[in-house]
Amino acid sequence: MILLQFLSLSVNILCLVQKLPQIIGLYKTKNVNSISISSVLLEEMGYTIVLAYNLWKHYPLSTFFEYVVLFIQDILLLFAIAKYSINEKDKRTTNRSKPLYGILIFCLYLLASLLGLVPKVWMNICTLFVIPISASSKILQLRTIISNKSAGQVSKIGWAIAAYGSFARIITNLYETNDMNMVINLLISFILNTSVVIVCMIYSKGPVPKLTNENRKKTT
Repeated sequence: MILLQFLSLSVNILCLVQKLPQIIGLYKTKNVNSISISSVLLEEMGYTIVLAYNLWKHYPLSTFFEYVVLFIQDILLLFAIAKYSINEKDKRTTNRSKPLYGILIFCLYLLASLLGLVPKVWMNICTLFVIPISASSKILQLRTIISNKSAGQVSKIGWAIAAYGSFARIITNLYETNDMNMVINLLISFILNTSVVIVCMIYSKGPVPKLTNENRKKTT
């Protein structure tokens, strides 16, 4: 069906640039305010689990291509967050260490799964955790934006692309696999991704104070 082919192709193309606006914005402004570190870490955890599972299953690359790209882009995003999360007053690296440890763990897990070091039992059940992990990451980002009353460097374009991707995958899964677990996961993702876009639009001009010890918790 032409519509399904178009949707799949559009998702694969758009995922190539999904995170780039936010990554570029971080490197330009050197400002990580309103970006939830915990949200990005949870999101990357979900990408890592799904990517490792698909590679372990030797599925065709075309069925999970977007996860390869999004995994790499989130690694770059975590590097940017780590680089610009140092408190300028006391040079503490509390926030900086979180994304760096995350990068190390995610890469080691992916490598271990490729080498067959992860138990098969775990590989078969790990995808069940993707739904709560993905939902939690988006809820944390929503909470951070609302708490700071500013979207900061959170990219509306990136989250809009994510919302479109979830919507498109709902349609393709209903027609091609009829996997209701995946459909439910995608539906939740679509609702939460859209919510982030709406909240970003509401707080797009709100000022965010510089990160200090008192408001550091707002980026976690």
